[in-house]
Amino acid sequence: MADGSRSDYVVIARRYRPQVFKDVVGQRAVVQVLHNEIEDGRIGHGYLFCGPRGTGKTSMARIFAKALNCEHGPTTAPCGKCHHCLEIAEGTALDVIEVDAATYTKVEQTRELLEGLRRAPFSARYKVYIIDEVHMLSNHSFNALLKSLEEPPPHVVFILATTNPEKLPDTVISRCRRCNFERISVPDIVANLGEILDREKVTVREDERVQVLTAIALACEGGLRDAQVLLDQLISLSPEEVTLEDVRSLLGVVESDLFTRLITALIERDTKACLEIVGDLVDRGRDLSRFVKMFLSFLRDAMLMKVGGTGELVRVADAQSEELKKLLEKASLQYLLNCIQQFLDLEERMRGAAPPRFLLEFVLIKLTAIDPRLVIDARLGGDPDGPDGSGGGGGASARRGTAAPSRPGSTAPGKSTSPQQPRAQRSSQPAAALMREAAPELEPEYPEPEAIPTTDGDRWTALVERLGKVAPTIQGVIRNARLVEVTESKLFIELSAGDRAMRQQMERPEIFGGVREAARAIWRRGLVPHISVEEVAPAPTPVSVMEPDAPPPIEEDYYEEYEEEPVDLAMQTTLNAPPEPVAAPALSKPMTLDEAREKFPEFREACELVERHFNVQPTHFNGEKVAEA
Repeated sequence: MADGSRSDYVVIARRYRPQVFKDVVGQRAVVQVLHNEIEDGRIGHGYLFCGPRGTGKTSMARIFAKALNCEHGPTTAPCGKCHHCLEIAEGTALDVIEVDAATYTKVEQTRELLEGLRRAPFSARYKVYIIDEVHMLSNHSFNALLKSLEEPPPHVVFILATTNPEKLPDTVISRCRRCNFERISVPDIVANLGEILDREKVTVREDERVQVLTAIALACEGGLRDAQVLLDQLISLSPEEVTLEDVRSLLGVVESDLFTRLITALIERDTKACLEIVGDLVDRGRDLSRFVKMFLSFLRDAMLMKVGGTGELVRVADAQSEELKKLLEKASLQYLLNCIQQFLDLEERMRGAAPPRFLLEFVLIKLTAIDPRLVIDARLGGDPDGPDGSGGGGGASARRGTAAPSRPGSTAPGKSTSPQQPRAQRSSQPAAALMREAAPELEPEYPEPEAIPTTDGDRWTALVERLGKVAPTIQGVIRNARLVEVTESKLFIELSAGDRAMRQQMERPEIFGGVREAARAIWRRGLVPHISVEEVAPAPTPVSVMEPDAPPPIEEDYYEEYEEEPVDLAMQTTLNAPPEPVAAPALSKPMTLDEAREKFPEFREACELVERHFNVQPTHFNGEKVAEA
């Protein structure tokens, strides 16, 4: 059984969390802003901390809360020893309310959270609300928060933290002072991890120390907390001595020289060598998805080196940099762009159900089998017939009809116009040129969507998803809208009656243009959106029911208004003109009034109604009064 000391172990990410502004790694701009506001006494009522995960948003919020409530403050250097600083660091301060927005998605929960807003702090100077991942709140919760966020009491400060600020309503963003947290640079992460290794007295081989820390820093992608968690795992894996091989086993990463081998095989179009590298990765149990992600980072560095990028832009080691520069002399920038585009698509496809090894082998074979001068992805718009054969941007002009290559029957300098070229000579031409010769008149090209829908309903779904990336604020309105009709040149959209106010918003040039471009890409023809609003049918007029005991007053023209209506003969009175003669049914014996009332309930009710309202006696069908029995 583990002893008590092990049960009290605190992970590295919590133990080395910064407690004052000077301990924060990176984020110099945010630290300077908060530092100046405290010194100048210009403390705001609402702050919005935006940035990737693990970059210090929550830690900065706690430090700011301590700076405001320290016994010696407000101060830019909280003491960390008074009871306010200690309680905030331990998370037990009653005046610093820290919540996760994912648990406050209901409006009732948000209102309960804000109930104590008007009450004075228990013992601190400020009551600080720290709402983490605030983008998880529902729309109703945001509405409940707006008024309090705009005009809180003077003793209240809101700090909202989020990794997705684009999901926040503009009304929330406009009420806060925004602080953008950036990804922490690799050198800063390496320096921080090195300090932790020294304080933890962890042994690392001196010749591998920089490579070990750099591998961890690159794997965490600018998140210091992620790097500290990985370091904690690595120490648990190798408590005696941390080696580079342990890092590779833990992270599933590969040696940097393997990236050089792969890009060399791609440039030399050595398909066999590429497939052998993939087989070696699989045999060693490496994660192919992580390999693709890291190779993309390597290709990014190679692209920057190709265009002259140096210094902090390129993260390749100095020893590897010279070797890579010589290798890139054999490759064109167009080919590097092809490689990056293919691996970007591969990274997305690997999230599906297809085997990762097959997808990776397919991309490598494609890149080594196709002429490197060709643009594999048509969206890049390159022209393989450029002056240097690298696809230097003539494709777009060719599609527009300017500077197009020669066609059969026309002349161009340096090119033969005869269609009867030898087969070997024609096969050596780029594929795009052969296609243009075979089809002189090409239809205008439109951007290819990721997946080509087959019905208008599917196309409408694709349009809604695409607009969610371009204009997230109107995606909810578009989802509630209905596709009415698609003609040859028009796209008819009908908004729901509840979104009537959004019609003017959708007709703004930038949003209307986004809808038009998305429709153009998905339907593959120019469509002009026509936006209408659903018409709501008027509510039916309520029908008044005449109560028997309280009949409405009879107007003078009552009978004139209804003189064309069918007349109930049982209701005919002496006040009315006699109706047209109606043949009475043959009766063997005339009925008395009491007999008629007893046999015909409707007649009895009519008689009672006539007597009560008109004070007259009923008559026979022939107009004679009914004699009393």
